[in-house]
Amino acid sequence: MIKEFLNNLEDPNRPLFGPNYWLLNEIGLLLPKNWMERIWKIIIHEIVTLFVVTQYMELYVIRSDLDLVLTNLKISMLSIVCVIKANTFVFWQDNWRQVIDYITEADKFERDNQDEAKGNIINAYTRYCRRVTYFYWVLVFTTFITTITAPLMKYCSSEQFREDFHNGTEPFPHIFSAWVPIDKENFPGCWITVMWHIGLCAYGAIIMAAYDTSVMVILVYFGGKLDLLRIRCREMFDTEGKGVSDDISDKVVRQLHQIHVQLLKHSRLFNSVLSPVMFCYVVMCSLMICASAFQLTAATNTTQKLLMAEYLIFGIAQLFMFCWHSNDVIYKSQDVMMGPYESDWWAANLQQRNNVLILQGQMRIVHIYTAGPFTDLTLSTFVAILKGAYSYYTILRK
Repeated sequence: MIKEFLNNLEDPNRPLFGPNYWLLNEIGLLLPKNWMERIWKIIIHEIVTLFVVTQYMELYVIRSDLDLVLTNLKISMLSIVCVIKANTFVFWQDNWRQVIDYITEADKFERDNQDEAKGNIINAYTRYCRRVTYFYWVLVFTTFITTITAPLMKYCSSEQFREDFHNGTEPFPHIFSAWVPIDKENFPGCWITVMWHIGLCAYGAIIMAAYDTSVMVILVYFGGKLDLLRIRCREMFDTEGKGVSDDISDKVVRQLHQIHVQLLKHSRLFNSVLSPVMFCYVVMCSLMICASAFQLTAATNTTQKLLMAEYLIFGIAQLFMFCWHSNDVIYKSQDVMMGPYESDWWAANLQQRNNVLILQGQMRIVHIYTAGPFTDLTLSTFVAILKGAYSYYTILRK
């Protein structure tokens, strides 16, 4: 059944981006053409944005209770990143569509002009994208279940909490700490609030799954495209040392130059829409990891520790996957310049060698993805964030 569902997500028009494109459409990040449906999708996004505002309103109310503050921050920081992702995707809709259309058309071009070496790379990055996408969907779904069941687990696993709840000293255990215009502590307002929170949590989980996996697939494709470009450069004089005519050489070099220019153009366009979001995420993630780690060590109940640990693992895994794939593109963009030197350039004449040098100079440009104007998305940044989160954690412990 699951296999059949996943097969239905495949799109022959988008052999690489099919499942991701489907989810982006379903959740409304890619707005429909019908203006009524378009307005409805935007209204839903903004309702959730308003809910995040109510979380911070509640934060002011509970500011004197450290444990409640940390619980609120841990979730509200993830919530604000979620709505930033949704709103920036909608606001920069044209740029996102341009990037997605580019990787679709460029991927089709490579599939239509592949040999054995290129086919191995194409198949490898396609399988990897599917695995990353489905693994991340499972991780997000697990975190969603963990989040909505955390109050229930707390109620079931702690006898003291149940006694305090029944005698009125403990409030109703809600999923989120947020202001609502109804009495959320007593029936029926408490259960209306629970259903409201479950719906919002599901929305946020799908937004995370759609946005994050789309970013990862795009990064993986850029890395795969650089590998393919290196092979194309290696084969530009693939005549067993006999050389080629100037016309053929000019045509091949011009095509390679155009491929790299288009890749660089869309890579920079992609970074322009991703960088502001990653800046907010990097800042929020360090605080979120710190709050989760503090609550994990402070928890006395085993069930609560397991729930906290899963939430902490999700935050770290999410950050790691962004930094890992971005770092991979950086290294591959540094390696692609070796492609022209791996060709039979020595069999070319002087003019053709000059063209190769110009092409090689063009390919020295490194693809770097940033988190705002302050840092790059690399593994060293990932380690620095973990160190910063640990520093915040030690301050809280003291």
